[in-house]
Amino acid sequence: MLSDILQKKLTRHFHFLDLDKDGYVERSDWVQCAQNLIAIREWQVGSPEYEAVMARHEDMWFTFWEPADLNHDGKVTLNEYLHLAETQRKMGFTYEMKQVRKLFSAIFDTVDLDGDGEISLIEYRQFFRAWGLDAETAVVAFASLDLNADARLSREAFLQYGVNFYVNDEPNVAGNMIFGSYE
Repeated sequence: MLSDILQKKLTRHFHFLDLDKDGYVERSDWVQCAQNLIAIREWQVGSPEYEAVMARHEDMWFTFWEPADLNHDGKVTLNEYLHLAETQRKMGFTYEMKQVRKLFSAIFDTVDLDGDGEISLIEYRQFFRAWGLDAETAVVAFASLDLNADARLSREAFLQYGVNFYVNDEPNVAGNMIFGSYE
C-alpha cells in the first residue's frame, strides 16, 4: 500500500496533469498541454518543433497514462492512477525504478525545450504555464530543486528528483516539490 505522503504527492501529480480540471487525466489534457507549449514558444504548426512536442506528449499519454485506464474509457481517474502506482511498486524496485526514470526522462525532454541538456527557470515556468499553473508555483518548485542555485537542472539531477518524488516517503526530500507543493 502507498504511504500517506506518496498518495499526497501522486494526487498532486494527477491534479497537475488534469489540465481541464474535470477529474480525469485524458489524452486531450496531453494534447492541450502540447498545444499550449507550442503557443508559448510561438512555433508554427507543422514545424519540426511542433511535431516533436506533439509526438512527445502523445507518447507520454500512451506509455504512462493509458495503461492506468483500467476500464478503458479513455479517462484515468485518481484511483486508477494510484492503483497503477501501487501495482508498479509490487512489481519490485528494479521495475519501478526503470519506469520512473523512463517517465521523468520523457518529462525532462518535454521541459528542456531548447535541447541543451538542462532545464532553466524560464523553461520550468513555461512547463507549468502549459499545464495551466501560475509562474510563482513554478518559481517555488524550481527553487526547491536548484540546490546549488545555478539556475539550471541537469538531466541526472531531474531524474533523481523524479525518483525521490515517486518513491520516497520522507517529507523533506528534494524532488517532492517537482510539480509544486503536495500539501
